[in-house]
Amino acid sequence: MSLKVCVDSSVVVKWFKKGEEHEGEALRLRDESLSSKTYPIMCEWVYLEVVRALVKAGYPKGKIVEAYKILKEMAELGFIKTVPVQELLEKAKELEIELNLYASDAVNLATAIINSENMLTEDKHLLQDNVRIYVENLGLKIMSLKNLTLR
Repeated sequence: MSLKVCVDSSVVVKWFKKGEEHEGEALRLRDESLSSKTYPIMCEWVYLEVVRALVKAGYPKGKIVEAYKILKEMAELGFIKTVPVQELLEKAKELEIELNLYASDAVNLATAIINSENMLTEDKHLLQDNVRIYVENLGLKIMSLKNLTLR
C-alpha cells in the first residue's frame, strides 16, 4: 500500500525546476510516486501553479508544456491523485477567513484536510505556526522537504 501525502506546487515544481533547495528530496518523492511507494494528492490548481512558477523562472515554453503534460499523464496513469477545486471551495473559504491565507494556499491546505492526509509543502504561509497548530488539532501534520521522512 502506498503512503499518501498531499503536496502543493512548492514541492511539485522542484520535479522540473533545476537547482532548487531540497531538489533531491523532491525528486525522491517523485520517484517514489512513480514506483507506487508514495501517492501524492494535489489540488488540480497545482498544474497551473507549476506552469506559472516555470514561466516566472524563464523556462522555455516547450519545457513548460512538457512539465504540464507529464503531470497530467502521471495523474491519468494513477501515480498522482488530483482533487477538483469545486470539492474544496467551502473548506478553503473557511481557511482563508480562519487563518488569513491566500486562496491558493487555502485550497492546497483544504486538499489535505478533506482527504485527512498530511501536507508536504515549502510554502512559508503554510509552514507558519498558527497553520501548523490548526492542522495538528485536526490530527494532521504539515511537513517540509528538509524534514521529510516518508517511511
